[in-house]
Amino acid sequence: MTTSSLVLLILLVYLLFMLSIGRLAKGRITSFQDAVAAPGQTSLLLLAGCAVAGQIGSGFVVGGAEYGARYGIGGGWYGIGCGLSYFAILPLVGFIYRHQFLSLSDYFVRRYRGKSTRLLYSVSTMCCGVATLAGQLLAGRAVFLALGIPASWGVVLTAVVSLAYANVAGLWGAMAASTIQAFVILFGMIGALIAMLAGPGFPALAETLPASCFRPMPFGSEFFMATVAPIILASPVNQMVFQCTSSARSARTARGGYALAGLVLLPVALIPPLLGMFGRMLFPGLPASGVFMELLLTRLPTAVAAIILAAIVCAVITSCNTGYIAIATIFVHDIYQGMIAPQTDGKTCKRIMLAVDGAVCLLSIFLALRMNDIIRLLSMGYSLLAAGCLIPFLGGMVWKRGNTNGALFSAAVGITATLANTAGVIQLPYICVTSIILSAIAYIAGSLLIGPDNAN
Repeated sequence: MTTSSLVLLILLVYLLFMLSIGRLAKGRITSFQDAVAAPGQTSLLLLAGCAVAGQIGSGFVVGGAEYGARYGIGGGWYGIGCGLSYFAILPLVGFIYRHQFLSLSDYFVRRYRGKSTRLLYSVSTMCCGVATLAGQLLAGRAVFLALGIPASWGVVLTAVVSLAYANVAGLWGAMAASTIQAFVILFGMIGALIAMLAGPGFPALAETLPASCFRPMPFGSEFFMATVAPIILASPVNQMVFQCTSSARSARTARGGYALAGLVLLPVALIPPLLGMFGRMLFPGLPASGVFMELLLTRLPTAVAAIILAAIVCAVITSCNTGYIAIATIFVHDIYQGMIAPQTDGKTCKRIMLAVDGAVCLLSIFLALRMNDIIRLLSMGYSLLAAGCLIPFLGGMVWKRGNTNGALFSAAVGITATLANTAGVIQLPYICVTSIILSAIAYIAGSLLIGPDNAN
């Protein structure tokens, strides 16, 4: 049996296993709230596994290996940023859990007046969610291409399967499946690296690749900031952080889960770029995006490669699951129930959730088929989220004079600067950090110049 056939067979087994988890999870869902929050049901291990899998299925592994082949060991900086992002949220976990905020807009409603800040947060978060979901689909596309399956088929299949699972299993089911796949991928990557070190070995790598591949920062500081800063700065306002924290059994469980996830990701962040470097050495004629898959398919035992690739596809699917759930939660909980029809029943909420996810599915497929750089797409989404939401959130917590006017100006300036830079209308250095600074200035100016609104 060829590796491709074995991967597809194992992938089918994986999907059947996920379906069994989904059926188990469905029994836990008695309301719309259970589907999107799973209150009090998440253990430390489950939360840590979901947090690890949320990164490891897309940019962390597939994108990290591609950047390793392209830049060398410095390609691990995105993965390091993923690990650091979970430490960045630890000071906020107790606050989120104590108030049981299902989303950031729950905080905005309490802290600021009117619906405008809630709407701005919801729109910017959904845009970020679509971008990160498309980034997940790009990772799935890379695997299917390596197996000889057309890119469009791989993207559509991943998007549709994950959409169906998200609407059946809910948050708890997605977290349970993610945890299992995270362990499989972690052990698979470690095994692949051991095989490479025992085979060609590190000395051959050092002799073959240029010295720049072994520099910690083989690129400029602006590229470095664009790779690392967005995911760290966006982590305190990430929708899944709020949902997973609210679902934890206790604040201590949530803090422990995120700390464990960060501790796991930091050292593992160097494995994908190292594998990408071995792939570049062994397959110098291939593009950087293809060497990781070629390495797995040709240099590892067939069964091992098949399990790793199938686990990556399933991790991508479960990461997409949480993406769908997060976006639907924002629309239904924050916009529809929060601003349009507060008394909407659970069945109607579920129907709206399915319709929203269908639209998101189509838009994400469109983006995934038009873009190629996984990490760039993910970073773009995180940059938009941080620019629009970070300062109104943190500013509202630490500065009593901050008000609705300041929050609106802050979000508008941050989002506009990020979008204008992305579209090439303006060119700002270190855009993720610069947009945050501009957002902070707008927050202070708007709060002071227009005056208090008695929102506190």
